[in-house]
Amino acid sequence: MTFAGLLLALCTATPATAQTVAGCGTTTPTKAEAASIPKLTLKADCFAKAGTAASKAEQVHRAAIVAAAPKPVEPKYWIDCAKETETCRVPSATRVRYGAAGKFAYRDTTTAIGCGNGTFGDPAPGIVKTCAYGSATPAPVMTPAPSPIATPLPAPVSTVTGKPAAARDRLGLNVAGLTYYGGEPIYANQLYGLRWLVNWQGIDARFLRPDGFPIAVDGTAAAPVVTSILNPPATAKTTDDATTICRWEGNGEVSLGGNVNKLKHGDHSVQFTWTKSIKEDGGRMWLSIMRSNAADPVRAMDCRLTTEARDLVFAPSVLSYLKPFGVLRFLDQSAANGNPPSVTWATRSVPGDLIQRGTDNIAIENMVALANANGSSPWFTVPWNADADYHRRMAQLVHDSVPAGKPVYVEISNEVWNYSFGQAGQAQTEGLAAGLSDNAFQANIRRLAQKTIEIMPIWAEVYKDRPADLVRVIATQADNAWVGGNLFEFDNGAIAKNIDAVAIAPYFKIDTDKLVANHATNMTALAAEAKRQVAFQSAAYKTLTDKWGKRLIAYEGGQHQIDPDNQARLEAMNRDPAMEGIYRQYLTDWQALTGDLFVLYSATGPFSKYGAWGLREYAGQPLSETPKLRGVLDFADTQDVPK
Repeated sequence: MTFAGLLLALCTATPATAQTVAGCGTTTPTKAEAASIPKLTLKADCFAKAGTAASKAEQVHRAAIVAAAPKPVEPKYWIDCAKETETCRVPSATRVRYGAAGKFAYRDTTTAIGCGNGTFGDPAPGIVKTCAYGSATPAPVMTPAPSPIATPLPAPVSTVTGKPAAARDRLGLNVAGLTYYGGEPIYANQLYGLRWLVNWQGIDARFLRPDGFPIAVDGTAAAPVVTSILNPPATAKTTDDATTICRWEGNGEVSLGGNVNKLKHGDHSVQFTWTKSIKEDGGRMWLSIMRSNAADPVRAMDCRLTTEARDLVFAPSVLSYLKPFGVLRFLDQSAANGNPPSVTWATRSVPGDLIQRGTDNIAIENMVALANANGSSPWFTVPWNADADYHRRMAQLVHDSVPAGKPVYVEISNEVWNYSFGQAGQAQTEGLAAGLSDNAFQANIRRLAQKTIEIMPIWAEVYKDRPADLVRVIATQADNAWVGGNLFEFDNGAIAKNIDAVAIAPYFKIDTDKLVANHATNMTALAAEAKRQVAFQSAAYKTLTDKWGKRLIAYEGGQHQIDPDNQARLEAMNRDPAMEGIYRQYLTDWQALTGDLFVLYSATGPFSKYGAWGLREYAGQPLSETPKLRGVLDFADTQDVPK
């Protein structure tokens, strides 16, 4: 399949919980809209209000998400979870105690809590303290599940194989999702990422044809006017002459709104120039279908820069940016974190539809096409509820589409241990129901191991003609090697035969309660934490993976600073020139410790009080303003990575 013939598109995000907004009725903003609703003008008031009303839990990618939960009861057992200054993570709503020598302070939590005086006070001055969480059952015994016949664990392999020889193949990046506000235009067609809206609210699917365009539009309740927000090209952020032309087929009327300059209508086309703005809402444009004839509806719509060829699939700016990265992880283009209840081949997204409405988010073919165009290995995070047939067909499609000799990374879901995401709760429920453990968190971990053992043989069978091209990944919690140990202990070490690599996310940060008013002090402390945390997190897992002959790789990583009450401080830290040296040393340390792949999170994204994940804030941002990206490119230079 050629790129010229490939129709690619953005998915429709999963609806969030409905919100009632005064003067607007009930709204259903999507997860993507909830993350960043611009202050649109004219008709956009209801849309903006809906975004404000949307759950904060849907605006955070990596911050700990505190959900409503039953009040914890006084626990029967206490299970150690963290040393002083570390983070205690719990499997469900419970009580955490902090202290020593019989002197404790207590807090209730549902996900994670800092283990330190800043959170609990100091119940035992002058004594080294720890944290423990309450449980109705005793701490699990770290031994394999009993077997009718005493079977020893298989002898671990003594050497690790499969590490990439080329430096570029040891540097990866999590690709940005396709959103109009994310700052990363991936496709030349600026409508990839569209979602039709009616009065700035989500449209009912019954109004749409199979290709995602309206059946008819006449302005009535039965055929309402539909609107979509365009995804601005990179040059709209940096120049005054980024001109877009929108073309379509069919009988209808199309209009444009927002800060439109030099508007020009033509035959089945409209042309305009973007208002230069690096701000999220400064140059927003939206397109509306005002009328569409049901017998000959508006369809096959394409909006791109006038300087770009009609058959160009990917924006040249994104391919130029991604060139140094030999592995592209597609978490934010998958449905892994949305955790849809069912994912089948019949309900998947297909590349021919402009609107990607399948249960698996973006079409697999689209991800493969981007990886192939960049000469990179793709890394797929397959949703938890994808069935065996889906895995088999996906494996065959990937096998037949990615060139031989180019490794493919495959992972079951994402961060199944992390209760911020729905797949964690589901894995725990399934693990408890299957009797994998009486301890909820251990049941979660063992269910991940069990599911990986069930699914990975499907991929291995498809790749039996070139097994070296398949990298079967299991991801685990970076700062809790107990989780990784449980994965290997389950079922007498059966996971060892079904994976090639263990992946962690060795993020670094300063706990919020340790941030001070002096900026230079914070940056010095952050640099020290980057060195300490990457060494601590990699060391424990390196021992485990070396024992079993598996690769240790990073599925995500970088700074993880959170400062909800002081966004200005968060932004200042991430824009500080010192970040260049911190990132360069951080990646250098990882290579010295592991000699293997590190996939950074993430490519591009605006900063907010919930985090500053992007290496850059928007496409086209001058390198002089992106110290984190400069540090990554500096490191790439030391490794002779082509750029």
